[in-house]
Amino acid sequence: MEIASASNDAKAMVLQTVDLVELIGRTVKLKRRGRNYVGLCPFHNEKTPSFTVDPARRYFRCYGCRESGNAIDFVMKRDRIDFVEALQQLAREYNIELPRLGSSRQNLSQRQALLEAHSAACGFFEKLLADPQLGAAARDYLARRGFSVDTLKRFQIGLAIDSWDALLRSAAMRRFTPQQLAEAGLVKVRENGGGYYDTFRNRIMFPIRDEQGRIIAFGGRVMPGSTDPAKYLNSPETPLFSKSRCVFGLDLARQKIVEQRMVAVVEGYTDVLMAHQYGATNVVSVLGTALTEQHVVILRRFADRIVLLFDADTAGDLAVNRAVELFVTQPVEIAIASMPSGVDPDEFLIQHGLEPFHQLLQGAQDALSYKWRQLRRQFQDSGELTSRQKAVEQYLEVLAAARGAGPIDPIRWGAALARVSRLTEIPAEQLNRRFRMRRRSAAPRPAASPAAQVQTGDQPKIADSVPGPLSAEDRAERWVLGVLLAEPSRWAQVQQVIHPQDFTEDNRRRLAQVYWDWQRDEGEPQFHELLGVLEDPQLKDLAASLVEEVEAMSDLDRMLHDALEHMRQVRRRADERKLVAELRRTSDPS
Repeated sequence: MEIASASNDAKAMVLQTVDLVELIGRTVKLKRRGRNYVGLCPFHNEKTPSFTVDPARRYFRCYGCRESGNAIDFVMKRDRIDFVEALQQLAREYNIELPRLGSSRQNLSQRQALLEAHSAACGFFEKLLADPQLGAAARDYLARRGFSVDTLKRFQIGLAIDSWDALLRSAAMRRFTPQQLAEAGLVKVRENGGGYYDTFRNRIMFPIRDEQGRIIAFGGRVMPGSTDPAKYLNSPETPLFSKSRCVFGLDLARQKIVEQRMVAVVEGYTDVLMAHQYGATNVVSVLGTALTEQHVVILRRFADRIVLLFDADTAGDLAVNRAVELFVTQPVEIAIASMPSGVDPDEFLIQHGLEPFHQLLQGAQDALSYKWRQLRRQFQDSGELTSRQKAVEQYLEVLAAARGAGPIDPIRWGAALARVSRLTEIPAEQLNRRFRMRRRSAAPRPAASPAAQVQTGDQPKIADSVPGPLSAEDRAERWVLGVLLAEPSRWAQVQQVIHPQDFTEDNRRRLAQVYWDWQRDEGEPQFHELLGVLEDPQLKDLAASLVEEVEAMSDLDRMLHDALEHMRQVRRRADERKLVAELRRTSDPS
């Protein structure tokens, strides 16, 4: 039976306590539709809501990517954690006291061991920064930069001293093997194969945390006076950490982002620290990389507007074009604000304070407007008479490339064209014709790198759970299973007539076996409980489909009676064929 390893008692306690609408509502903006709630799926990009939450049956389902399940499944998928971690996390959030789940070190998951290694390393780095001698220079530098002691503690800032193996030899790390530390990205294997050495040396350490505040990686800023050419160094990609998916400071910023429905994205760690120190606690960073689709998928769960804060000198074509592409293709407002030339956000806050910083964010221009004004400035500076025409031509090229980057909701594209029409003073119909001509000649988008191709967790996984034309046999089997899932009290009527082996299709037979086993061992299952024991996504999707089919029908009594009778007749004919075959075999003289 496909049962998860944790106890059924613990699982039942969590599923009975958690308010699924409240839980998912922290991540997805839900709207009531009939007895259910709908919203944009957090697990893949979409423009039209196809994600449904059923509070009565306590399960969710996306009709786009086919993800479905209960509260535990949702947290596992959202946070990319295993079953036990999701169970424990929900128990903490809802103050549920769980029975012991067997947490000895040898039974810890690989992920949990890596999380503990990062936590221990963070404590070690913090102690080094606080050390009267070893941390003096780093503390002086941070004080000169204007960071308060409270800010350093809130972000758990530390120090990696100038040593090849200080972390490796520390008492804090002795409970972890060198192989575990290497897998966590905290140490590296020497090229000659003769041992390990610390990844971070002579650097101020910035812990990178996930949305739950767990440390999953580090960023290190080289100490002043160092000859190391790499000013900043991030942890390598690990089972915990992917740079293209990570948002620095989100755990501390999430509440304010949800309140304001707006998030400001800056370039560096220190910008985030200073913004929070001054009270701008909706500021995060994407670790110095360009904003990716994965970042947008994460941030749009909390915000309707993403403001990118660029240095006026570094807001180059590539970064702005990327913002335009995301503006056109993603269901969220992307805006751009420019810092004064040569001034970083942390310097701006120190010089001007919080209110001018807020005004800077409020004055951000949407990505389409920003790009247009950027092009106009470029061509006006050239002094050419045809500057406006050239600006229009390049602008349409940028839009054509953005339009070809992915599927776009027609309503959103129409609104974008209307805005472009106002900016360029060109009629929308003419723009659309010129755009189509440009798009035909636009260069294809470069293929994703192998690393990018790995990051496909947010892309839809289309499962063919919606049947085509069904035979009478298929319909009967689906109806019987659907009625059992929707109304478990009909079990007594069904189990007298058929058994799991009577289902002819593999997934239906497997689902029936799980259901029969549950009825035998636990009694009538609630639908969300049954989803909790289905580890195969195909079975979860099948179960959700069957329940929805049944709920759309009337006269379940007659439907179930006819379906059971059909299955009984199919089984009788199969038994007769077997009997005839056996008689022929035994009567054959050869």
